[in-house]
Amino acid sequence: MYELGDYPEEDEYILGTVKEIFPQGAFVTLDEYGNKEGMLHLREISPRWVRNIRDYVKEGQKVVLKVLRVDPGKGHIDLSLRRVSDARRKEKIMDAKQRQRAIKLLELFEKKIGVEGVAKAVHDELNNQFSDAYTGLEEIAVNNENAGKLKIDDKLRSSLIEIINENIKPPFVEINGFVELRNYDSGGVDKIKKALKTIEDYPTESTITLNYISAPIYRIHVRADDYKKAEKVLKDCSGEGIEVIKTLGGTGEFHREIKK
Repeated sequence: MYELGDYPEEDEYILGTVKEIFPQGAFVTLDEYGNKEGMLHLREISPRWVRNIRDYVKEGQKVVLKVLRVDPGKGHIDLSLRRVSDARRKEKIMDAKQRQRAIKLLELFEKKIGVEGVAKAVHDELNNQFSDAYTGLEEIAVNNENAGKLKIDDKLRSSLIEIINENIKPPFVEINGFVELRNYDSGGVDKIKKALKTIEDYPTESTITLNYISAPIYRIHVRADDYKKAEKVLKDCSGEGIEVIKTLGGTGEFHREIKK
């Protein structure tokens, strides 16, 4: 139902289950491709000499493999275990866990609203609008307005946002603040630029982005691990920028929202 496609692509990393072991290799079912079967040849199990294949793989074991060749006409899929680095294996396992989490959350969503088939439809729409379904859910958790990208009914969208907010903690938070910086002296523009650079270069692990709104207002966008940290960075970096413009003979004010 939630398969990635008919066949994997060459050089793709896939998650499989060892089905059967024999002296020259093993047959592996591809978990994300309708349990199609691939071949893991003995020479692709380890860069070292393999005395006993069962020292490396066992029936029922989940493994991350690299796709070497695909022949849809013959239904052949050649796989490799030895060409998968530790980093690649961890990355694929994480991707698979996130994919399953997205599916479970969407099935919970379908059960809650009682509309059969909506989980798969929303899953496909998330894949269309974002890099993958789970990334889409996370981006909506960070900013609910991102749900507007989904081509679904407004009532479904509202229910989906509710489910997401209840079940996904954003990996980071984003907040905005605004500064008004003025300096009417000769060279005032350069002095304002210096104050803005102070804000932008504020030392922090969080991300600070500046955008011009309209003279003399500038938006400060902060992305951080949590709201408490984000609010502190926003307050401190804007404060330093305002202090700089004041020492240069100008004025500065901070606002959490744009003043109307």
